[in-house]
Amino acid sequence: MTDSPTEELVDPGEAMDLSPRPPRPARRGIRRWIPVLLVAAVLLVIGFVLWKVLADATLVFREVDDAVERREELGDDRFRMIGSPVSGSPQDVTLDDGRPAVAFSVTLDGVVADVVHTGGVSDQFQPEVPVVIDGYWVRSGAYGGVADDGWYFASDRMLVKHDNDYRVDNQERIDDAEERGQYE
Repeated sequence: MTDSPTEELVDPGEAMDLSPRPPRPARRGIRRWIPVLLVAAVLLVIGFVLWKVLADATLVFREVDDAVERREELGDDRFRMIGSPVSGSPQDVTLDDGRPAVAFSVTLDGVVADVVHTGGVSDQFQPEVPVVIDGYWVRSGAYGGVADDGWYFASDRMLVKHDNDYRVDNQERIDDAEERGQYE
């Protein structure tokens, strides 16, 4: 016998009930997937934002003269180019695929490059006001320009000197481009 009246005695000869219990009902429905889907969506958004920020941050910044000198080396890699639009060069063009674009030439230190820009053009865009354009080199003389050397810079993003983002990030380059960006 035991000292505790609440303790049950188990007869060693008696078999324990080891029969399977009925399974617990499975949780069904979309409610159990909502947290997983939310976490996946948040991770996708964070990944996209990081990719966008890093892609923009890794663009190399080149002045027109340097970009023209290294054209073959740069190939079709994206980079940012700074220069001043040449007076009288902006003209509306239509690309081979039917998209509207603006063709113009930029200069720095007497070196000129032709540009074909798709996308929005700032209201502040004007000759001899430095611009930063994102894009890559294309070997083709189809759109001509002041340089007319068989190459153009295919741009899809433009920052003009007067844009607040441009001024904050590039003040020294603006001053330098204003001094060196005159085309004679």
